[in-house]
Amino acid sequence: MNRPGVTLIELIVVLAIVAIMAGVTTLAFRRADMTPTVEPWVSAVAAARRTAVDSDRTVSLTVRVGDKVYAATALPDGSVVADAALGVDRLTGEVAHAP
Repeated sequence: MNRPGVTLIELIVVLAIVAIMAGVTTLAFRRADMTPTVEPWVSAVAAARRTAVDSDRTVSLTVRVGDKVYAATALPDGSVVADAALGVDRLTGEVAHAP
């Protein structure tokens, strides 16, 4: 006898699919919260380095950190010359420590 309705197996399959989707979205939201924040001056130094490499020209900039102003120069070979207080690695342009 065929009765209209939902079988127990169909219900379990649907609940399993919903549980998997909930797990994936939870992981995605958790990962989005762990993105590191970057100081604006660090982004400016990285952008100057990228521009110097792309244009094959030296790019000079000044950055303000708090109430102090620092100078930095990005060279066409990808190196960055900056005030020692900024803690910018000369070869990679990455910040080792912030002032």
